[in-house]
Amino acid sequence: MYFSRPVVKAANSSDVFRFYIGPQLKDHLTIYNEASQNGFGLKDLHLENALDSSSWLGWLENILKWLLSMFYKLIPNWGVAIILLTILIKIVLQPFSKKSMESTSKMQALNPQMEELRARYKDNPTKLNQEMGELYKREKINPLGGCLPLLFQFPIFIALYGLLNKHFELRGAMFIPGWIEDLSLPESIINFAPVSLPLLGSDIRLLPILYGASMIFSFRINQTGTPQSGMTGKFMMYGMPIMFFFMLYNAPSGL
Repeated sequence: MYFSRPVVKAANSSDVFRFYIGPQLKDHLTIYNEASQNGFGLKDLHLENALDSSSWLGWLENILKWLLSMFYKLIPNWGVAIILLTILIKIVLQPFSKKSMESTSKMQALNPQMEELRARYKDNPTKLNQEMGELYKREKINPLGGCLPLLFQFPIFIALYGLLNKHFELRGAMFIPGWIEDLSLPESIINFAPVSLPLLGSDIRLLPILYGASMIFSFRINQTGTPQSGMTGKFMMYGMPIMFFFMLYNAPSGL
């Protein structure tokens, strides 16, 4: 923040500085653009320009915020609104998720043939890649098809992360009494302060535990045929849930 003012040429000069202290809500900020809409007679301040829109996914945040507000008008509970928004996102992404599962299933069905090619051309990587490509082409499989939903889900997750971290209406919004009493803050089921655990702090939070467990369960039930093995499979099965567990441990419970 900086101030810019003309050089003082008189013997005395006085400046008046006004500060807005309040929620980052557009409806609260735009009233200072028209003198008749506020009690100070101020106009053309355009405080809405101070809203955080620097994110490259700011446009997506605005869309999700509009949808979240619409669901809240339908059922005036922010927790329910977040759940409905999540269901809507899942429905929109369902065709891509289905395509991903079909691609993964086909890839797993080809495992025996792929292992045979690896054994046959283990000393000739160029020929192996060529034969693998021919196999994919013959079976009409895109080896990257299983990653397709992530290309759409990851930007949405980032936008939701930004939105739910700073959405003012979630401040003090209760969802489940006695557990999730403020969607803008992390929930807690046990607090053992002043004792503090590394990476976890003084609280045991149930939502991140449920989230990590549900991710592992989801990976397991989505596996068909031969289970994934190797470092990549183990990372997807256990590494990703553990990583997200720590990423979201102190995140707002709404997120």
